[in-house]
Amino acid sequence: MTKKKENIYLRPDFKEKSWFEKYSIEIFVIIIGLLAIHIFLFFDAFQGDKISSKNAGEFGSFIGGYLGTLFALTSVVFLYTTLKIQRESSQIEKFENKFFELIGLHKENVQEIILKKQSGKKVFVLFIREFRSILEIVKDTFSENCTKTELINIAYLTFFYGTGPNSTRILKSYLTKYDNNKIDDLITALDNNKESTKKEKKFDFVPFEGHQSRLGHYFRHLFQTVSFVDNQKIHIDKYEYIKILRAQLSNHEQALLALNSISDIGTPWNDDNLMKIYRLIKNIPKNFFDNDKEIDLEQCFEGLIFEYQEKQLLATTNIAHTAIS
Repeated sequence: MTKKKENIYLRPDFKEKSWFEKYSIEIFVIIIGLLAIHIFLFFDAFQGDKISSKNAGEFGSFIGGYLGTLFALTSVVFLYTTLKIQRESSQIEKFENKFFELIGLHKENVQEIILKKQSGKKVFVLFIREFRSILEIVKDTFSENCTKTELINIAYLTFFYGTGPNSTRILKSYLTKYDNNKIDDLITALDNNKESTKKEKKFDFVPFEGHQSRLGHYFRHLFQTVSFVDNQKIHIDKYEYIKILRAQLSNHEQALLALNSISDIGTPWNDDNLMKIYRLIKNIPKNFFDNDKEIDLEQCFEGLIFEYQEKQLLATTNIAHTAIS
């Protein structure tokens, strides 16, 4: 991974293999083969002052066999190189077929997210609006007892699981590390504010009832797609492929992904530093979240360069554009 000053996450280094790296095995085979072929020339029978007439008579046959062996060695090396190139091309083709199949499934997953009259990417706008309403109630309930990140965690888990006959039980199981009385107060406040929030925010759905059935599969598939690319052993520019996936995510999708990764259920995103390495949320606009009242993304994802920071970074560090794209 490329790192500059202050542990800045730009993009993973990717360099095309040099000619020597591509054909190191072939070069090694040729050198060993030539040594094995020429070693016979160091025998006494082939020294100039000791060569016999019999050996001289057979020298022509030796040359024929010698050149034939060289050509055979060359053929073996070229055959190996051809098979290796075909194998690498086949592996990349299989990877790309699977990758673009996953991209297609991601698009289908987005279109299948329905919230009353809205569907697809428009739903994520409503998700963020609902999350903000929940965050306000969480802040009122927990006041100064929690850090900003903890408030985001509680609000997101509440947004994801919601309250209801079964949802409340699940939600409580994820909030056991917080004051139980405060959790009960939060659930009561959410239940009491459902109708007023629906009216105030002009929702055509009842808020605070959770979205795990809509978003659970969405995030699992998104994570598996990124992991699929990240775990590849073939020589590819992984960042370029993740860019294709990232381009499918709207700003509101990236914002919800950021919140998911900050929460307790989003830890897999951070185990291998996937969020920063592949800059999965780089397109979130500046001040999308209120740094004081909501969350400071630059602080939460320290070192990740957002799109709005790129021009300034280029001006101050002279980093090539391809290093931060």
